[in-house]
Amino acid sequence: MKYINRILLLAVIILSFCCNNSALAKEEKLPISPSAKPVDIIYIHGAYETRDAFNKSVRNVHDDMVEQIQNDPLMHKKLLDNGEKKIGEKEIIFFWADQTEENLKMLDKALAYVKNVGSIIAQFGRETLSHLLHDAIWISKPVNYTPLLNDLNTIVKNEYATGNQVILYGYSAGSLLASEYLTQKMPIIDINDIKNVDDNSYVGKYFANTIKKQQFKPTCLDALEESKILFYTANDEFVANPDIAYLKKEFPRLDVYTDKYCSPKDSVKGFVVFGAPLTIFESSAAKEGSSSNMLLQLAIKYLVENDVFFLVVNYENDFIGMPLAAKPTLKDLQNSKNLGTITPNDGFLYDASGVKCRTNIFSSHMAYWSNGKRFAKSIVKAYNDGYKFFYSE
Repeated sequence: MKYINRILLLAVIILSFCCNNSALAKEEKLPISPSAKPVDIIYIHGAYETRDAFNKSVRNVHDDMVEQIQNDPLMHKKLLDNGEKKIGEKEIIFFWADQTEENLKMLDKALAYVKNVGSIIAQFGRETLSHLLHDAIWISKPVNYTPLLNDLNTIVKNEYATGNQVILYGYSAGSLLASEYLTQKMPIIDINDIKNVDDNSYVGKYFANTIKKQQFKPTCLDALEESKILFYTANDEFVANPDIAYLKKEFPRLDVYTDKYCSPKDSVKGFVVFGAPLTIFESSAAKEGSSSNMLLQLAIKYLVENDVFFLVVNYENDFIGMPLAAKPTLKDLQNSKNLGTITPNDGFLYDASGVKCRTNIFSSHMAYWSNGKRFAKSIVKAYNDGYKFFYSE
């Protein structure tokens, strides 16, 4: 009987301890204002995806995103303005695979000719890789991604019109669309800087003189292209429209094009790309002096100066996820001759490739969706590590 009493007493103590810990865990939740405005997450899927399957994947992780981000001290303070903002409870899904259906029919027709050729492994690999690569290559072409960027921008602008901000989550091939949104739609180009360019051509002088008379809003590449003020050549160069009569008509209206085609300033708070093959598809951006490189430099400068974060999160066994070519700090950027003066405002970029994950190479690329808590914690850790690393001495 004595031992039974001792066991019962121990059980009461354990239960009491657990209850107290549970209460403490609840108390540890960081405060969110009842009037907090949402920072919504827009999820962009990868290759070879169905709508129902992606909806299910997102639902499997989103609640964990809300809990982990809102209760991380640094993200609560910086991203959520000490609880004056919150992560939107309702996820937003951007689905684009339906746009590739016609192309996939042609691919399947071609695969039908060799469906029984080679070993079973060869047949499986041929079909799987061709579908995965098809969507990734398809979305990397401007003729295909431009309409998608316009659709995505409509969602961002609608969110911003209601007072909400967004974070873009780009998975696998969807990471290409997220990164294109940064370089094509974000207002990273200050056209007023052209007055500092030593261009003695007639068009150059016209630009410089117009800018002296009229200050323009920061704009984006899409606005310059859609207005036909600028052309992007096959040689990776930007060329001004040589028709001076057209320029005189449309250039003063640049702000109108900016409002129509660019992402509103402060509408996007961050980017998270994961399972991301960015380095493979955007290798031209590394070439010094190219227009792609110039856009990349402007994008980085914009991130840093406008409190926007860009995270690359790849699991260690994910053979599709590729790291960025560099992991710069603020000091590195300030020493760059290409970026000019940088006025930091808490924005940063960080590569967190090689995140530990207990999965094999066959399942690692899908593992982001199978354990929402682990995935959310990986993003929170990348945000904390990235901010500290970028602004470290």
